Amino acid sequence: LLSVLQEAPYVMLKKNADLFVDNERYEGYCVDLAAEIAKHCGFKYQLKIVGDGKYGARDAETKIWNGMVGELVYGKADIAVAPLTITLVREEVIDFSKPFMSLGISIMIKKPQKSKPGVFSFLDPLAYEIWMCIVFAYIGVSVVLFLVSRFSPYEWHTEEYEDGQIQTNESTNEFGIFNSLWFSLGAFMRQGCDISPRSLSGRIVGGVWWFFTLIIISSYTANLAAFLTVERMVSPIESAEDLAKQTEIAYGTLDSGSTKEFFR
Repeated sequence: LLSVLQEAPYVMLKKNADLFVDNERYEGYCVDLAAEIAKHCGFKYQLKIVGDGKYGARDAETKIWNGMVGELVYGKADIAVAPLTITLVREEVIDFSKPFMSLGISIMIKKPQKSKPGVFSFLDPLAYEIWMCIVFAYIGVSVVLFLVSRFSPYEWHTEEYEDGQIQTNESTNEFGIFNSLWFSLGAFMRQGCDISPRSLSGRIVGGVWWFFTLIIISSYTANLAAFLTVERMVSPIESAEDLAKQTEIAYGTLDSGSTKEFFR
C-alpha cells in the first residue's frame, strides 16, 4: 500500500475518474513520481488516500500519531509519497528519502498599504532612542559649558563702551545658562552664534559638540534622502518570528502539519 494525500497539484482525482479503476483514477506529481519509483525498483503498489486527510502529528498527551505518518508507524501503509516536511520528531519514527522539493515557511498576508506622511514624519530617519539621546546630549553639553564658563577666569571680563572707558568694576560672563543653551542650539542647527568660548576648556567642549552635530546631521540627511526616494510600505509582519510573537493578527495553519508544530 502506498499512502498519498489528495492535494493539488500532487494528487488529484481525474475529472472522468468514474471511467477508471484503482491507481488510474488519480493524477498529479506524486502519482507520476510513485509510478516512476515502482517502475525503477520493480514493485507493484496500490494508492491509498489518507483517511483523515492529515500529514501526521503526534498527540502531546496520548503520544499517538495520526495522518500519513500514523499509517506508516502503525503498519497501515508501506510507503508514502507526499510533500511531507522532514522534522526531527518524524525522523524518530519513520525514514525519509531525499526530498523532491525544498520549501520554507511562507506567509500570505494582505498587500500592505502605502504609509501616508504625518506631521512628525521628519523624525522617521532616526530612531526614537537616538532623538532622546540627542536631547539629553544637548542639555548635558549646555550645562557643562555653563559650569566650565563659571569656573574659568578667561570667560570673565569687564564691560567697555564705545569710548573705551570701563564703566564698572564688576566682571561679567556671557555664558549664562540661556546663552549656553543658545550656543549649543546654534551649533546643532549649523547656524553659529554671536558668542563663542574663550577658555581652552570651553573650546574643547564646543569642539566636541560640533563634531557630534556634524555626524548626526550627516546621518540624518542621508537617511532623509532615502526615506523620500524609497516608497515606504507598512508591513507589520516580516518573518515567521514576527507572526508568532504578535496576537493582533489572527493566522491559521494546516492541522497536524509541521507548520503548526513550529508555531507551538
